[in-house]
Amino acid sequence: MIKLFNNNNNLIRFQQILNRNYSNKKVKNVEDSNNNNNNNINTVQQYVNKEYESYKIHKPVFFKEVLEILNPQPNKVYIDATFGMGGHSRGILEACKDCYVIAFDRDPKVFEMTKPLRSEFKDRLITINSTFSSMKSALKEKNLDHLKISGILYDFGVSSYQIDTADRGFSFKKELEGPLDMRMNQNSSQMTAYDIINTFSEKDLRDIFFYYGEEKHTKNIANEILRKRKIEPIKNTSDLVKIVESSIPYPMALKTISRVFRSLRMFVNDELNEIKIGLTQGEQLLEPNSPLLAISFHSIEDRIVKQYLNKYTTIEEPTFKFSPTYKAPIFPSKEELEWNPRSKSAILRTAIRTSNKPISSNYNII
Repeated sequence: MIKLFNNNNNLIRFQQILNRNYSNKKVKNVEDSNNNNNNNINTVQQYVNKEYESYKIHKPVFFKEVLEILNPQPNKVYIDATFGMGGHSRGILEACKDCYVIAFDRDPKVFEMTKPLRSEFKDRLITINSTFSSMKSALKEKNLDHLKISGILYDFGVSSYQIDTADRGFSFKKELEGPLDMRMNQNSSQMTAYDIINTFSEKDLRDIFFYYGEEKHTKNIANEILRKRKIEPIKNTSDLVKIVESSIPYPMALKTISRVFRSLRMFVNDELNEIKIGLTQGEQLLEPNSPLLAISFHSIEDRIVKQYLNKYTTIEEPTFKFSPTYKAPIFPSKEELEWNPRSKSAILRTAIRTSNKPISSNYNII
């Protein structure tokens, strides 16, 4: 059941505010985003340099570039498909005082942690506890499906908050030892990493490590997992780390551990299918001339985005087009890396929705 964390009065207020008339205000085309006015540029730099309390937990990646590409405008609605600690949503709402954000996240705990932010922007921010693969149905359920969406942002993967919370089981660091859980939504009944490690066959384990983690040395790891679990269940993250360490020599083991953990997390949360379906939802929801932005941290995620955009910008009736300014992928600047070292592996791709009809409801490139 999708839960709307803002009350009904706020939802009604949100819809009423959208009826304001801004026809006398000049609205920029997204392709002119490189020519942002000085106020917007100052807002970006001022916000990046200002340390909000949430930044101690998680810093938004590509913050400046996201705002430049979205170029928030009055009376426009934007979707933050991966709300997290709300850094991108806050940036959008502060960059333009009369725009609105609908934010999705599958992890219900983030909404408790962002109460001050949601209270501050209660008239312009609607938060929905849902996967981004279910955006269309969630909007329909909340009677928001009539709204015109002027931009969608996806920030794939796991947040710093989730990684640094031991009982989530995402981290392989010794000081963050926890149960083998790895569910984005711990209230869900979906299988955990513990279930996979302790019940899946050798072949299935090897397939997960290879396909989702792009790990080549899978046989020894899978065999050792099966051997250990015959003695006793493999319960926590440290147990799994020790198994990999005993199977792969250092220094190779460190990268292998990272890949094994990543593969389990992606499988548990069905992340690759989420991305594929989420991208098609974006195609269906976006208004013409509105940008889609996707931030990835791993090649397997970025490959899906790249292939999707390449396909739908080159078909006979393309549903997306590349802006000349942002046709190439974007990587973190030196300035950003100094501010947020965790952005090192991030990559941003973006394209603009055309006026052609959506191709289909299913994305089947890979």
